[in-house]
Amino acid sequence: MARGRISKRQFLGQLGALAGAAAAGTSALTPSIASATAAADASPGAAAARGLARRRWDVIVVGAGNSGLPTAIFAARRGASVLVIEAAERIGGSLLLSSGQMSAAGTALQKSLGIEDSAQHHYDDIMRISQGTANPEIVRLAVDHAGPMADWLIGAGFVPREGHPVLGSGGHDPYSRARYFWGENGGLSILRVLERELQPQVDAGRVTVLLQTKASALLQKRAGGAVTGVTATGPDGATVEYRGRSVVLTSGGYGSNPAMFEQIEGIRDYADTVYPYSQGAGITMGLAAGGYLRGAEMRQPLFNAVLQDDAVPSPMLLRLVTDPLQRPPWEIFVNLRGERFLCEDTPSFDAKEKALKQQPQERCWVVFDDAILQASPSMSRGWTKQEIVDGFGTYPLFYKADSLQALAAATGVDAAGLAATVADYNAGQAIGRDRLGRTHLPLPIGKAPFYAIRMQGYYLLDTAGLAVDRSLRVVRQDGRPIPNLYAAGELIGMGTLQGSSYCGGMSVTPALSFGKLLGERLLPV
Repeated sequence: MARGRISKRQFLGQLGALAGAAAAGTSALTPSIASATAAADASPGAAAARGLARRRWDVIVVGAGNSGLPTAIFAARRGASVLVIEAAERIGGSLLLSSGQMSAAGTALQKSLGIEDSAQHHYDDIMRISQGTANPEIVRLAVDHAGPMADWLIGAGFVPREGHPVLGSGGHDPYSRARYFWGENGGLSILRVLERELQPQVDAGRVTVLLQTKASALLQKRAGGAVTGVTATGPDGATVEYRGRSVVLTSGGYGSNPAMFEQIEGIRDYADTVYPYSQGAGITMGLAAGGYLRGAEMRQPLFNAVLQDDAVPSPMLLRLVTDPLQRPPWEIFVNLRGERFLCEDTPSFDAKEKALKQQPQERCWVVFDDAILQASPSMSRGWTKQEIVDGFGTYPLFYKADSLQALAAATGVDAAGLAATVADYNAGQAIGRDRLGRTHLPLPIGKAPFYAIRMQGYYLLDTAGLAVDRSLRVVRQDGRPIPNLYAAGELIGMGTLQGSSYCGGMSVTPALSFGKLLGERLLPV
């Protein structure tokens, strides 16, 4: 797990601690997340919320995460009145879970280290890594504004990790230049800066934050469909209409809504890994207003997760190290047919992910024997070798058997296919020439007991999103913008920003950059 990222289970536990502390009138927050409620006092009571409905806001922001917060900050700085509507108990959105990885070119940080880079180089890298599948117009907008956003963030107090920026993280195919960076506390490092920048605007009355308030529909004029506001339900259950000159949807994706995920992505949501409030509300509202989704065909699973059990969705148990530069593979990966489907020591994460997508249920099994278990380093940075050993007999997706046939029966993998695959691998290992081109061939697989760990493709980001134009206006299928309606962040879909590959920093960075850009452009009318 990337440094700074907390699990969904930890997050839900922290929410429970927050609720208990509020009821008791005490603070039960850990230091790492205590500041995440800094703006919570700005949220008025139910009666006051109804009073807010009598105002006409310059900007209404739905979602107080890494797009919504900079939108509010920069719009308020320019004199706009801003209403922020947030479903959760606190601001921050997915920054509360995120590793907060960013990428930006031509930054002051790079220049201070003698790194020559430009937005054009960044753009070229995104299009190279995505194999031309990312949206050129939106990628261009993202990279052009990433550098100024990063300079502002660092100038406002964000501290990159020592040694940053870097080429890559060991989780995505690397950049050609060192432009990849994050903070010691992941997304929380970003959130603390945003909170500090937001608070003066709240204190001055230019920003009002409604927490535990769920936006459900957009208000529109019948003629032309111009958006005029938002319908939302507060913690008291009362539904209120808020009027605004511009509405910005930044409420995240749909990854915690299994039914919507399966409908859009075309596969079950096997892993329970994303922000709990990513329920797709912004998608529903944008579609109802006349927008449309794009990018679903770009879906690509991440490659290294072992889930806790067979529940759907299931919490993640651990992540395996699949980067051969960090740990060359000792094991083989097989699919449901018992066949190897990739060269295990390929350095390309993209190749692994694309190969996994072609497998039934986007899953595979890591297969090895007792000799490999004893001789190899731990398969996970987060687990010791002994913890891996103890996992067999403890976790349902860890399998151990005295023969390959029994291992196949336990896993559900085809027995004949597995036996043939192991024999073929062992023959290649003996002569140092693997059929798939693998070069790291330390040991054969032949000493009982035999082991398998089931690895599942999973998603931290949603592929599809509302279509927007270069001004981040939500558009209809014919390309016409819906007046007064904008969107940013995960809501516009990672397929748009990254295509059918994962490009480091191209989730958090565009979210922040586009929020800042909208805040700077949405003038009071």
